Parts: sequence; C-alpha cells; structure tokens
Amino acid sequence: MDQWFSIKTHEKDTVALLVKKNGAEINPEEVTYESLAAWIESKGIKHCIQNEVLHNVVQNTETFNYPAEIAIGQLPVHGERAQLMPVAETQPYQDNAENENVDFKRLFAIPTVAFSQLVAKKKPATEGTPGITVFGNPIPPKKGKDIKVRNGENTVFNEENLGVYATASGEVSYRSNCVDVYSVYRVNGDLSLKTGHIDFTGNVHVTGDVPSGFKITAKGDVRIEGLVEAAEIVTPGNVIVGGGVLGQGKGSIRCGGNFTSLYINQGSIIAGENIEVAQSILHSHCEAGKSIICLSGKGNIAGGTCIAEKMILANEIGNETYSKTSIYIKMKEPEKKPVLEGDMKIKDLQSSLEKLQQLKDTLIKQSLITNKIDHVMINKIENTIHQTTAQLTELHMQKNKLAEKDQNESSYVIIKGTLHPSVEISIGKYKRKVQSSFQSAKVYMEEKEIIINSL
Repeated sequence: MDQWFSIKTHEKDTVALLVKKNGAEINPEEVTYESLAAWIESKGIKHCIQNEVLHNVVQNTETFNYPAEIAIGQLPVHGERAQLMPVAETQPYQDNAENENVDFKRLFAIPTVAFSQLVAKKKPATEGTPGITVFGNPIPPKKGKDIKVRNGENTVFNEENLGVYATASGEVSYRSNCVDVYSVYRVNGDLSLKTGHIDFTGNVHVTGDVPSGFKITAKGDVRIEGLVEAAEIVTPGNVIVGGGVLGQGKGSIRCGGNFTSLYINQGSIIAGENIEVAQSILHSHCEAGKSIICLSGKGNIAGGTCIAEKMILANEIGNETYSKTSIYIKMKEPEKKPVLEGDMKIKDLQSSLEKLQQLKDTLIKQSLITNKIDHVMINKIENTIHQTTAQLTELHMQKNKLAEKDQNESSYVIIKGTLHPSVEISIGKYKRKVQSSFQSAKVYMEEKEIIINSL
C-alpha cells in the first residue's frame, strides 16, 4: 500500500485522509478491503474508521476522487465562560450575534430593587467535553474562562452561593463582572438652559433629547429616550440612546460598559464593553473593548472607523458609493517574557534529566562489574528523575496555555449581507483592502494573512 497511498491528518488529528501518490498505478486486485484496513491500522489509525468509504475506495480504486476521508474523530467542545446572570426583572444587554431587533421600550424599563434583594447570580464556567483523534488519543477541552465578580456600588457578592445582593434600594445597573445599585436623576423632556449640564453620582434618565453643547456626567447608567446631538456623555456604566446619535462630528460618548442606540451618524463612541446599534453606523468613530454589533434593520456600517477587540458583526459593510470604511480588530501582543523564561527552565530541566539518566546508567553498569548495587542511591536518582519529569510536563502545559492564550477567543468580522469594495480591514498589524464585493462573508486571520471566506 505504501507504494500507492499515503495518509495525512488535519484538524488536530481528528480527520485522516487517504491520499493517492502522484503517478502511482494501482493494481485493483491487490487493494482489498482487508488489506487496506490492515494497512491503515498499521499506521496507528484505529478510531472512527469510515468503513463505507473504504469499501467505496476498494470498489473504485482507479476512479475514486481522492483524497478520501477514511477516519473522522471528534474535536473537543470547549467549556463556556462564566457569566453574571441578572435575577431582577429586567431586559439587560445580551452579548450575542443573533439578528434580534432592539426593543427600546424594554430598555427603558429599569428594574428597582430593595435592600438585601438578590439581583444577580454567577453562572460558573463549564469544563467542556473532550474530543478524540483518529489515533484514539483524547483531546482535552479548554475550560471556560472564569470571571472575578467584584462588589459594585451598593452590592455585595456572596462567594458561597454565588449571589449578588443589594445593600441599598435603587435602580440596577448591570455590567459583565459587577452589579451596581444607584439612585436616579430624572429629566422629563429635553435638556435645556433650565436643566443645564448634569453631573450625578447615580443613574441619569432623560425622557427627551440632549441637544448640542450639553454634557452629562454620571456614575451609573445613562438612558436617553430621544436624540443625542453634538453633546458629551461620560460614565463608567452603560449608555442607551433610544432616538439615535447625530454627532455632527463634534460630540462624544464614553462609557465603561455597553452602548446601545437606534443609529449613529457622525458620532464618536468609545465603550469599554460592547456597542450594539439597531439600524446603521454612518461616518462615525466607534471603539469597543469587546464587540460591535449592527444586525437589525439594514444593519449597515459605512464610512468612518470601527474598532473592536473581539468581533464586528454587520449585515452590510461599506456602500455602493465606495465610501472609505475602516474596520479594525485589535490583537493583544503575545506575552513573550513568560514564554522565554519557560523555555529556559525547560532547557535546564531537560539537561538535568539527561545527566540524571546517565548517572543512573553508570551506577547500574558499575554494579554489574562489582556485583554490588547501591539501592539507596539508585532510588534517590529515580525519585529525582520522576520529579524532574513531572516539572517538565507542567512547564510544557504552561507553555502551551500561553501559546494558545491569544487564540482562546477568536477575533473576526462577519458580514451577513454585502461586503463592499474600498473597505479596509485590519487585524492586528496586518491590513487588507477589499477590491471586490463579497456576499455573506467571514474575515479572520490565518497564518499571518487576512482571509475572506464565504459563509
């Protein structure tokens, strides 16, 4: 079989391919199911053999469309990350990529809680399900990433039952790793000279518009039912704008949590977590610590710059007039120093292991000559070898974790509709300008190259 075929594996050895060698003239009489199966097993492939494929290969040896998937294992299912789940009756921001309409009426239904009330529960990370290679070797899953829940404003986290409780009455503000309970400052109608600028230590709720030139500074969430023009809003909490943002290239909104709006036009938005826009992002600067999502309605991002660390999702990016649109996915620099230190420790331990093994072999040879065995010394050396080997295994695992750390949460751009020409996409330090239209595409990094694939 070696003269006609070779076997290649991919997807972490979960798929084995039977490849016909170039120019090989196969003798069909010698390729039986039994001989082919025995040859495959001799290569160590024993798990999830595709018997139907093997029979098909044997029956159509010369005409089969190689390569053939002769064994298919199972990739691991990685664990889900820990989450802080709201308990109070509300409709908090949901971090998902589904095409769901944003109901702004629900976003303004702010839950009110009383002293000692349970407001959230931590959902622990899950372990995941292991996979298996075609060689029968298990593939361990990555455990879901944990989150450290911290005490918020007027809330306390109970480590024993993983609950978050209110230590005062007020309105609830949810973030990814803490919950705050604030008093609220309410403005009925628009901001005006009568109300002036707002600087408040809790939540701010404006039922009307925020005109140009006004400023809102809050410690909690800011909810605006109308429009935000060229105004300035600053808060470590969340910002929700029901009527949209008309920034005129002058205003700015900065929040530490999530930003949600009907649309953004010539605005400047910087959010510590996610930016979700229901209709469109036009000629704006948007920067999110996690994701930018624009999937409801037209779901169009055109003109300006959108920057995110995790992902950018939209129905359409760019437009038919080829407005210059910049999409940028941040990538963290790998932690080079820990890897370098780990490599040095591994090298030292490997050298020590070799010397210990040589010393053990020398003592055994001497004992054969002198007919005297120093059991105590040999046992000490074997114990040291065992400890050194365990240290090496641990260091290799740590090294692999560091190498995979930046890939645990993949970064990408997804366009469910049209990706137009003249859109410039950057991932880390790599850049690609879109030259032609793509329909329903995913953009991601692979081997230092930006790939655009159809979904």
